[in-house]
Amino acid sequence: MAFLYPGFLWALTALAIPVIIHLFQLRRFKRIEFPNVQFLQEVTQQTRSRKKVRHWLVLLARLLALASIVLAFAQPYIRSNTGNVVAGQRAVSLYLDDSWSMDGQNGAGRLLDQARADAQDVVMAYSPTDRFQVLTNRFEGRQQMLLGRDEALAAAGQVEVGPYSRPLSQVMERQHEALVHSEAPVKQAFLFTDLQRYITDVDQWKNDSTVRTVIVPLEAAGTNNLAIDSVWFGSPVRRLGQLEQLHVRMRNHGDQELHNIPLKLTIDGRQRAMATFNAGANAVVDTVLSFTNDAIGFHRGEISITDRPIEFDNVFHIAFRTAGKLRVLLVSGGDAGSDKDIAAVFSGDSVHAFAVQPYLQIDLASLARQDLVILNALPEVPSGLAGALDEFVKGGGSLAVFPAAGPDQSSYGALLARFGASIGAEDTAGVKVERIDLQTPFFRDVFSTMPANVDLPLVRERHAVNPSPASNVLLRLKNGSAFLSTTPVGKGTVYLCAAPLGEAGGTFSRHALFVTSLLRMAELARPMGALYHIIGEEAVIPLDGVDLEGDATPHLKGPGGIDVIPEVRRVIAGTSLVLHDESLAPGPYAVTANNDTVAMLALDLPRKEGDLGATTPDELKEALAKRGITTITVLEKTGNELAPNLGNLDQGTKLWKWFILAALVFLVLETLLIRTTR
Repeated sequence: MAFLYPGFLWALTALAIPVIIHLFQLRRFKRIEFPNVQFLQEVTQQTRSRKKVRHWLVLLARLLALASIVLAFAQPYIRSNTGNVVAGQRAVSLYLDDSWSMDGQNGAGRLLDQARADAQDVVMAYSPTDRFQVLTNRFEGRQQMLLGRDEALAAAGQVEVGPYSRPLSQVMERQHEALVHSEAPVKQAFLFTDLQRYITDVDQWKNDSTVRTVIVPLEAAGTNNLAIDSVWFGSPVRRLGQLEQLHVRMRNHGDQELHNIPLKLTIDGRQRAMATFNAGANAVVDTVLSFTNDAIGFHRGEISITDRPIEFDNVFHIAFRTAGKLRVLLVSGGDAGSDKDIAAVFSGDSVHAFAVQPYLQIDLASLARQDLVILNALPEVPSGLAGALDEFVKGGGSLAVFPAAGPDQSSYGALLARFGASIGAEDTAGVKVERIDLQTPFFRDVFSTMPANVDLPLVRERHAVNPSPASNVLLRLKNGSAFLSTTPVGKGTVYLCAAPLGEAGGTFSRHALFVTSLLRMAELARPMGALYHIIGEEAVIPLDGVDLEGDATPHLKGPGGIDVIPEVRRVIAGTSLVLHDESLAPGPYAVTANNDTVAMLALDLPRKEGDLGATTPDELKEALAKRGITTITVLEKTGNELAPNLGNLDQGTKLWKWFILAALVFLVLETLLIRTTR
């Protein structure tokens, strides 16, 4: 047992007063003559002995009553496992888990509603002069301020679920930062959370003697939930008239098998595909939605299912662009035969806008408007052209280099050095292409298998090309050297061929692989951008292929009339939007400049919240004990027992009421003893 105000114990010295009164009684006894006391002697002796005993009992009762009153004023308590109690003002931090999983239910209703009510009970359990922090996963700057009681009650009552989720170690650090600046001698932190496993990072927790922490678990009645996990297209480019295959990954977080679950795809407000699927317990299922791309430009899509009670992950938003024409520019070095072969691939095709410019008369400004630039048989690469191509590639364009026979080694070397490659001496020994790497995305979506006896191109005159270490070799010769390679550079791609396309270089330009390779280069020329972005996880969103020219102020317009002006970040690699963690609703967003839509984005909520698996209070207690953490307590409550349990945690088990009751009992006993002595 300990005392909150031990100074009152000095008042126990007052116990000497009744002792002195009893020892030195000031009452005088009057002597009365009685004629014959022979028969009264035994009765008198017995009465005096009884009175003496009763007087000592009265003294004891008075002493115990007075001692009980003094001890009650000293505020005795039995220490809790959180340590000693300090008197004075308190600074209290209240964390309310407002992640989407708090939409879960149990017998008492929605978890977030319970968290709000419990937080308000905690506020009311403290003194009106105490200060409170109300913290959520948003980690807003204003949440680091300590509030009065009324403000804290209002802030706790206004918390709603949102897209953010934080590990509890980060939450505790945030609470410590707010409380450490308070001068209050007592600092207390409370966490009201459902203890999802991926946020309960006990390995990162530590003892903090300055802030005592109490975790109030809120357990959902069940963990069953079906969620749309991710979405992707089967091909990298959206083209007009193309049969698109949209892959959808579903996660069943429950222990029940699900059958014939409907899955719906809506594009631009029209339902375009429908499918059903089955999902086993705790299984991941992939399904495909197919539709025909029938319009160019920007599109918004929505994949949806029906599942309760957790509904935030029932809808997945996507945004994509269907290209009108792929712009291909041939920079000619004067080899008419190979130029004609290249033109035959792209000319007369409504999908491609094909143009030819001689390398000595090229309009460098036109490069930025191209998707694929092909250098064919240039005897040399002027330095100005090399610099412009470098910027073009890093900005997201694709460059294909087919060298000339006997080129200027120094100018080619300067160009390729920008991309981490080099070119060496020529070799005229004939060698065949040995194999096609079907594992690379370039050919993987074109060929499913390759016959063992396939006739591959013959290469005669070639250069010793050393591609960048980051390159992927698409076609390799039998001597092990690279024939055709691809290298990612910035946001773009460089394709490098070791042989000229002319007849002296071999049969590559006459082979079906030549047509396939060029069409694939054009198809992959410009990135289509991400299908979606996750709110709270991606603060910087690149705008691939978008150039916000001049001083035009871009707007981000979304559902519900949202219209914000994002920060624009311009670098050599391209333009990006910085959202600064704004609280944006999920859905499609149009990026506009001068009232024109220049890009379409889709923002989605984090998928991690779909897994409702949680750490149980017993598991958490065991983990805390194993790590030797004694300043963090797990408070389990049933019904409305939170308030009294909080009092015991804050000041241990209070005993002053029992001492007041004991004082009353001893005073009543004293009164009864005095009456019986008369």
